[in-house]
Amino acid sequence: MSQPGSATTLTTEREREGGHVTEVDCIIVGGGPAGLSAALVLARARRRVVIVDGNRPRNRATYMSHGFITRDGTPPMQLRELGRQDLEQYPDVEFRWGEVDAITGEDGDFVATVRGVRGGPSGQVRARKVLLATGVLERLPEVPDLLTYYGSTVFSCVHCDGWERREQSLVVIGENPELINTAKRASQWAEREVVLTNGSGVADGGARASLAKRDIEVIDTPIAHLHGEQGRLSAVELSDGTVIEATGGFVQPEWSLPQVVLDLVPTAGDLGGVKTDEYGRSSVPGVYAAGDIRGITPSQLIIAAGEGSRAAIGLNNDLIFARF
Repeated sequence: MSQPGSATTLTTEREREGGHVTEVDCIIVGGGPAGLSAALVLARARRRVVIVDGNRPRNRATYMSHGFITRDGTPPMQLRELGRQDLEQYPDVEFRWGEVDAITGEDGDFVATVRGVRGGPSGQVRARKVLLATGVLERLPEVPDLLTYYGSTVFSCVHCDGWERREQSLVVIGENPELINTAKRASQWAEREVVLTNGSGVADGGARASLAKRDIEVIDTPIAHLHGEQGRLSAVELSDGTVIEATGGFVQPEWSLPQVVLDLVPTAGDLGGVKTDEYGRSSVPGVYAAGDIRGITPSQLIIAAGEGSRAAIGLNNDLIFARF
């Protein structure tokens, strides 16, 4: 496999119409578990593949990833590096640091415009198929100092990070209705739990009554400060001066899809994701999707990797059967 950002390219690369164009069977947009797993399947199917990744994964703030068999506790960036190393033995796979700004064309003849980052090359990739594995964009509630604790003692995935927060005093923070479901899930691990809507008032009477059955209090007062040291949360201070002791917690973000996905697949939605069949085929012929962009929950690395593998099998089958 070509090294990230190197000048080494596939044997099919050539100059065309004054621009630098690489011709491949598939371009994979996104180099996380979904994209890397898809690339491995396609590489072993003797397909020529370019993977483009901007190196800004949603979980980059997390110290350790969990729930991935044989790799439990591995830092997420290290997990990606291990995936890239697995692909190095396959000569027809190239990894590029870059952002895909646009994709045009149709099934059998797509053109992706790539803007290089981290020293990666800019140019165009011509591909017979497109596999979208970008992940989603994440917007956290506007809480002072939240980023200081996000990924160390405050997380977004209870099934990923609940074990480390077991039997602790937790806060669950959010400003959208999905906060209630996150709070219910977090109760599996919490010794004591307080839900903070940060002034949004998203918890209606029914939600409050449901949480009250588990002695979970809902507070609408805006959050003024988070307190702690070296990323370890110790308390939450509200705007009225109330201080809630907590050793960790969970946050409910807002999610959206990257613009390149929205531009290419019109059936995409902010939370529901790209609609596909069981093999990752979207409503646009020749365009496949895997990972979080198909639907943010449940969100685990191992699920994304499995979806990448399944989509790659569907894609490869389509290329095979098109010959008959």
